[in-house]
Amino acid sequence: MRYLTLFIAAFCAACVSGESQEMHPFQQTGVIEGFYGPPWSHQDRLDILRFMGSVGLSHYYYAPKDDPYHRHRWREQYPEGDLARLRELAAVARESGVEFVYAISPGESMAHADSNDYATLKRKLDEIGALGVTAFALFLDDVPFTLQHEVDRQAFESVAQAHASVINRLHRDLSEVGATLAVTPTTYTNAWGDREYLRELGELVVPEVPFFWTGVDVAAPEITAEQAREWADLMSREPLIWDNYPVNDYARWRPFLGPLQRRGPELSTRTLGILSNPMNEAHASMIPLATLAEYVRDPRSYDPEAALDSALAGLYGDEVAEGLEPFVRIYYDDGWTANLFEPLFIPGAAVDVEAVRDGLIQLDEALVQLDGIARDRSDIRTLVDELRPFVVRTRSRLEELQADSRYEMRDGRLVFRSELDRKQVDPGMAPVIDGDIAEWSSDTWSELHGSGNGNQPRAAFRSDAEFLYAAIHVPHIPRDVRHGSQVGEGDHVALVVQHDADAARAHLVRDDVVVLVSPPAEGNGSEVIVRSIDMGAFTSKWQADNLDMTFSEFYVTSFGSEPAGGVSVRASGGRLPDGYAVEFAVPRLGRDTLRVSLTVTATVSGAPRSYSLAQRNHLVNPATYAELLLR
Repeated sequence: MRYLTLFIAAFCAACVSGESQEMHPFQQTGVIEGFYGPPWSHQDRLDILRFMGSVGLSHYYYAPKDDPYHRHRWREQYPEGDLARLRELAAVARESGVEFVYAISPGESMAHADSNDYATLKRKLDEIGALGVTAFALFLDDVPFTLQHEVDRQAFESVAQAHASVINRLHRDLSEVGATLAVTPTTYTNAWGDREYLRELGELVVPEVPFFWTGVDVAAPEITAEQAREWADLMSREPLIWDNYPVNDYARWRPFLGPLQRRGPELSTRTLGILSNPMNEAHASMIPLATLAEYVRDPRSYDPEAALDSALAGLYGDEVAEGLEPFVRIYYDDGWTANLFEPLFIPGAAVDVEAVRDGLIQLDEALVQLDGIARDRSDIRTLVDELRPFVVRTRSRLEELQADSRYEMRDGRLVFRSELDRKQVDPGMAPVIDGDIAEWSSDTWSELHGSGNGNQPRAAFRSDAEFLYAAIHVPHIPRDVRHGSQVGEGDHVALVVQHDADAARAHLVRDDVVVLVSPPAEGNGSEVIVRSIDMGAFTSKWQADNLDMTFSEFYVTSFGSEPAGGVSVRASGGRLPDGYAVEFAVPRLGRDTLRVSLTVTATVSGAPRSYSLAQRNHLVNPATYAELLLR
């Protein structure tokens, strides 16, 4: 408990006098445990709640994405052991002066017009209410923008109507027992989503229910009162801010240890509160969360550097703060700026090997110093155990790239040999785009990269003055084909065409074109989707190193639009005795070089496998695409 005592002495003099509560500018401040990936342990949560009470943060939202009973298995009751832990969390929250809010996320599978589903939802919340919880949240984030069930399509004209029906009914039922409700709508950021959905939802839902908003992006570089006012006008209520700092579920190779920054001094005048989504590492999160506590105490006089210094000294004391200095300096930046180690994990930029090694040496020395202190400090041991894996993973990643024959040293920097994915495309006759690849029999075929049994998908290319043509042969038994509910969610071929030849660009922009083609179904042709998909710099960065990503219905709906500039792409699929084929025709637009991502997701012997034209293809990162030279 030493760190709590120190923190109170250094950080919370105003709390002792009682003045802080009177001056508190926000109705809600605190933490949303709402990240993907490994949830906190029970002890982590207890420590966080006591920490929050000591620094004056008022609300804790229990919403770990990977708690199965919160999201995927929301219909099921909690086992007795889990209920006992939730009961203890609610009790410790009360003791700490923190409101414990239980959030549930049923939107992936709930039928909103189904009375049985609603009864199941209410029963689940009643179970939690019996533990002494009187605050709840309904999270509808990261779910489809379309009605998924026939009963909903019959009952509602829009997703907003479906959501509003459940929200209003749940608010009414909870209000009758003195409980409250907050909501995260499916559109929760300016960066993407259906604004008409949000406008309609705001008009339909009773004004007493607050909505969360993450700002101008999923993780916002800044949040201002004017931005909040615009969003409040859109959804007919002042927002609760879901601040995605210092969350690192999208960048598991690093922590975020710098202070909260660029949050407007007048933000409290246009919002109901600000809640931070923290890191998977609970104790490392306390450093930036402590600066949040300083910010909400007096936003107008908030000084990020002073808050960080006070947080480190108050949490751990001067000696530990000195030992942590290399970690804080190297991991000071946030998700929308570049980090020293980022080129190791997000392909595109060259790796400054000397700078990376120097950074690792500094972190190693810091760990030695902190290990010495941790012999007598259990709180420091816990913190060091959270930080050490980042150093280990970074060193391993550097060694992995240095041993990779696809990389080489050039002028002191480790550079990917992009010429390995450069292909010459010879001119040829324009094929008929019908999925019949018999006319490609004399062309040169290239096997796609990926794990397999020697029977890989393969591709061939031609060009003429106007078009690049491509043929893809996916050889596997037709009965193994897996059809998803949407193109991209089952077996499919994806072609992404970068609109320029910039080999360094690592995110999609409005003019890039995505073509998705499903395997042809029995008696039917392939489904073809052509979109321009602009995921924004931050969201693309989030996915830039995700080898498993596909363009599911969520991404196509959220970020897709009709292709810009009159680009007209043709595609068609056809069945073969041993699988299927896809043909494309892509306009050259007067260019001699096209950068493309060509990937095949296929089911082989019952298991999904991924294949790509480029050796390190990341679907939304053009820096990893193959380069086609057209004659």
